[in-house]
Amino acid sequence: MNYQLRWLGNAGFEFQLGQTTLIVDPFLTRPHFIQTYFGHVAPDEAALHKHIPRCDAILVTHAHFDHCMDAPAIALRTGTRVHGSANTCRLMQAAGLPAAQTNEIAGGDRFSINDIRVSVLPAAHPWIPGYTFGKLRRELEFPLLLRDYRMDACFSYLLEFEGTRILVWSSTQPDGAPRADLLTCRAVSSQRWYDTLLRQTQSSLVLPQHWDDTYQPLSDEPQPFFSAPRLGMPPIGRIDLADFSARVREAAPDCAILVPDIFKAYSIHPPCRTA
Repeated sequence: MNYQLRWLGNAGFEFQLGQTTLIVDPFLTRPHFIQTYFGHVAPDEAALHKHIPRCDAILVTHAHFDHCMDAPAIALRTGTRVHGSANTCRLMQAAGLPAAQTNEIAGGDRFSINDIRVSVLPAAHPWIPGYTFGKLRRELEFPLLLRDYRMDACFSYLLEFEGTRILVWSSTQPDGAPRADLLTCRAVSSQRWYDTLLRQTQSSLVLPQHWDDTYQPLSDEPQPFFSAPRLGMPPIGRIDLADFSARVREAAPDCAILVPDIFKAYSIHPPCRTA
């Protein structure tokens, strides 16, 4: 049976489970930093066509631009369905996606995509300047300003396929995570956070997400994004993946850690070790 994954940059992952290709939070368009606040941005159709030639379903964790703005272009080309919050679905439809190709979901929902069972888990999201919350503007004319992608709800996803459990953990809180063989989670948090999350999931393989600088060109080698300000010098650094690995290893010594190369396909061997 074919089990593969690819990291698509940012929080984007592609999972090929049997005959089904499922994508979470695809975002290959690389805007300039200033466009977070000014200027309209259209999806990079050439990059999407090159790196995501096909898929059977798209899951969106929340409606910020770096998680959902590329989803309608992929769905229009492939004919696939996008699953997400009310804001996500309205954004998809405003971008031209037929309503039949959207599925509005909420925390606690469960549904199937072919042989994959999907559980929708409520997730917490931090306040970040430039990334807005609340209702969408009444009039949405594409391409949008990036700040027009407003979040109403945030989700994590548990994918179950032939006894294998894959958890896309999008929450800033570690509590309430289910058991999972493979876990993707944030790359910056405290040791206590990883202790709690790994104790609950008992995962055998962990991958970081949302750690790279999405303002640099897609053709460049991925570089860590800036971390949160801190006391000491320098006050602002970049995300340290070695520190992430050390904390995961401290929390779960027997757990494997994979920092994947962008767009490289990795074979998963249940219970979720990689080739």
